[in-house]
Amino acid sequence: RPAKGVYVTVYSTSPPYTIALVQMIPSFLDREANLRKAEQNLRQAAARGAKLVCLPESFNLGYDGTRIPDMMAQAETEDGPTLIHMRSLAKELGVYVLSPIFFRRSDGGVENRAFLLDDQGTLLGGYSKTHPVGEERRLLHRGTEYPVFDTKLGKLGISICYDACFPETSRILALKGAEVLLVPAAWRGNFYFKEWWDINLSCRALDNLMYVAAVNMAGPTGEQYFAGKSQICSPIGERLHTCGVEEETILYGEIDLARISKEREFNTVLTDRHPEDYGKLLQALEEE
Repeated sequence: RPAKGVYVTVYSTSPPYTIALVQMIPSFLDREANLRKAEQNLRQAAARGAKLVCLPESFNLGYDGTRIPDMMAQAETEDGPTLIHMRSLAKELGVYVLSPIFFRRSDGGVENRAFLLDDQGTLLGGYSKTHPVGEERRLLHRGTEYPVFDTKLGKLGISICYDACFPETSRILALKGAEVLLVPAAWRGNFYFKEWWDINLSCRALDNLMYVAAVNMAGPTGEQYFAGKSQICSPIGERLHTCGVEEETILYGEIDLARISKEREFNTVLTDRHPEDYGKLLQALEEE
């Protein structure tokens, strides 16, 4: 049994594989058009040999932070048209698919949730955004669970958009064994946000010695403008591949899980932590 606070992991041994990030300019609230566009991209990515295809946050509706109630009105269940269609495509094409949607719970509440489908079309589960932003804070239920999916493509974790600003989110997933962090987003392109996006993603990769694959919307959707710049970061924070700001494209990259084990053996940031000190974070809040 390891000493208290020591990080231990069992590494995946699957061979390198191709991941594809679908950077889209969705049509706001036009589900049918967005599903057609997603299908075209999935088919193209599968033909290029991708084993995992990731779609951006709320890809089926687009995203406009000023119109969250309109998006909530079109929220779907697991048996809704989006996931039925994506499951069928995943099985037909033999690819894993990350499918983020506005999800309607059984109690009628809505979550911003990303579902992971395997290459047989099985719904493995999902992750709900734990850090809602803007009007989401008031209107959506936030997630409280941090699942890691143990697949033949490695151990996959998910965070959504604004979650990337919080190192705790990715650290929880890394400590639960995640080797690849998938980040679907509708990250805006105004102010200094494009630079913030780049820095956050590189830091989350280096913090945890994991791959980060972040897929963003691009260009205008509704009343908002999105940053694009979908990217894949290495386990030491290198930006291996990236897209432009306005282009609709598919970004391809290789995930080599063997590199994670090498980096985690060389770089000891995960084993050199001092969890015994971390209670002071909560103590500081209690003393305010």
